[in-house]
Amino acid sequence: MISRHALDAPLGWLGSMLRRGSERRRYAASPYAWLFQPYLGNELVALSCFAHHGVISVAAVTLRQHQILTSGAWVAALSNTASGSAAAERRHQLLYSVDTTLPLNIESLRSLIEFIGNRPILGWQLEQRLAPLEQQLRRHLGFGLPNARVDVTKLHQRYLRRLHPQAEQQAELACALRCWQVPSAAPQRALEDATASALLYLHLRRDADQVV
Repeated sequence: MISRHALDAPLGWLGSMLRRGSERRRYAASPYAWLFQPYLGNELVALSCFAHHGVISVAAVTLRQHQILTSGAWVAALSNTASGSAAAERRHQLLYSVDTTLPLNIESLRSLIEFIGNRPILGWQLEQRLAPLEQQLRRHLGFGLPNARVDVTKLHQRYLRRLHPQAEQQAELACALRCWQVPSAAPQRALEDATASALLYLHLRRDADQVV
């Protein structure tokens, strides 16, 4: 079992717990109630999110123990027709290699959260990356992702400080991958970014287990 409390980001932890508790009670009788229940399995979901000009490219990849299941990933660009444009959609397709474009509405967001479920989520600069998606979830569904979270950036920085206190902290995922010598495709596309975050997470957790 993966602890929801143990994986939450330390900053804003109490506020997040209070908000999730309130939302859990509010949606207890709704079809979304199961999303707020503690997760009892051994899977996580690596998330990547890029938002520009009314379009949000999202990739969600299941991480099962030491396997990253890219073949069943959820990958799509969510386009808000009110502020998005055909040019912005094409730009996302080119930049983040997202072939599927869906309207940013209740149906597409429901499809995403049903894929994620109540499994813990991880990603690089997770809170920052998720902010646009969370805003749309609250707008359309009334709540943000209630899942336990692992910000791989903070995990990387904590382990790096422990081993090399004088090392310069880098904010780029590609730099972190090179730092730990994790072989990965350049994390410039949505699916590659999510997969690279998962690979780095596995590497850091494996090193931590060896130390223990």
